[in-house]
Amino acid sequence: NTVGDQGGAAAVISGSPGPLLKDLAGPADAADAVDAVDAKPPRSRLPAPLALLRPHQWVKNVFVLVVPLAVAPAALVRNAAGALATLITFTAASAAVYILNDWLDRRQDRLHPVKRHRPLASGQVGPLGALLLSAGCLGTLAISGALAPMSVRAAVAGYVVLNLAYCLALKHYPLVDVSVVAVGFVLRAVAGCLAVAAPFNPALIICVYCACLLMSLGKRRQELATANGAGLAAAQRRALTGYSVPLLDQLMTVLLAATLISYELFVLSAPHPHAAVLAVVTVPFAVFALCRYQQLVAVHRGGEEPGRDVLTDAPLVITGVLWLTCLAAGPLL
Repeated sequence: NTVGDQGGAAAVISGSPGPLLKDLAGPADAADAVDAVDAKPPRSRLPAPLALLRPHQWVKNVFVLVVPLAVAPAALVRNAAGALATLITFTAASAAVYILNDWLDRRQDRLHPVKRHRPLASGQVGPLGALLLSAGCLGTLAISGALAPMSVRAAVAGYVVLNLAYCLALKHYPLVDVSVVAVGFVLRAVAGCLAVAAPFNPALIICVYCACLLMSLGKRRQELATANGAGLAAAQRRALTGYSVPLLDQLMTVLLAATLISYELFVLSAPHPHAAVLAVVTVPFAVFALCRYQQLVAVHRGGEEPGRDVLTDAPLVITGVLWLTCLAAGPLL
C-alpha cells in the first residue's frame, strides 16, 4: 500500500482520491516534489551498512541501565555483567527491527526530505546486504540473550514481538503507534531491573512511559509539520492522517504534566529521610527540561530525532547535569 506499489495509494490511505493522487501520480513525481522541498545531502557520514543499524538510536537502550541505577545503584554494580548483556541484547534487537522497518518503509521514505537518504531507501544497501546485517543482529541477540536471566529473555521476546507487530501493522494506527514506541522503552526499563534484581518503582515506570510518549508525540508533530509543507503527509506515514498539530500540542501538554507528577511521586518515594527536600529542589530542573523540549518541538522545529535533541541541546544538557548532580547528592545528605 505504498505510492511506489500502486498509483492509487492516496485512495488506500485516505479512502478517496485527493490532491496527493493528483499531484503525485508516481514515484518519479513524488521524488521531484521532495527535491523541490529539500535538496540537502545526506546528514550521515557513516558507511551505509552501519548507518542502516542506526547507531545514533542506540542511546535509547540506556534505559536498561538508567532505571536500575535510579532505584538500586548497588544492585547494578553487583550485577554489571547481566546489565551489560541485557544492554547488548536490546541493542541487537532494536537494530534488527530498524532494518525490517526501513525495508518495509523504503518507498515511503523516498518521499521524505531526510529519510530518503537512508541506505535502503537510497539504494546504498541492497536486499542481500540487509539480510546479512539482519542475520548478524539476530546472532548477536541469541548470544547475548543466552547470557541474560530467563526473565530478561522474556522481556526481550516481548519487545521483539511488539515491534514486529508495529512494523507490520500497528504503526499505521494513530495513537497506537506512539503508544507502542513508549511501551518499548518501558520494556527496556523493566528488563534492566530484572537483569540486576532491582526492585520496581511503579512511579518511575509510569514516568518513563509518559516521558517517552511525550517525545514520540513530538516526533509525530515535527513529521506532520514537515510533511504538510511538502503535501506528502499521508504518503510518508499513514498514521499522520489521524493527527493534527493542535491535537498533538494538547496531548503533549497533558503528557508533560503526567511526566512531572509521576517523577515527583518517584522522588517522594525514595527510601531516604530527605526525599521531600530532594523533590522540591529538583522540580525546577524537571519542569525546565520538559518545557525546553516542548519549546524545541513547537518553536525550533525539533523533535524528529528526540535522542539527538536531548544530547545536543545545550540548555537540556546543562539542566540534565545539574539535575543528576542533585539526585546523586541527595542520598549523601
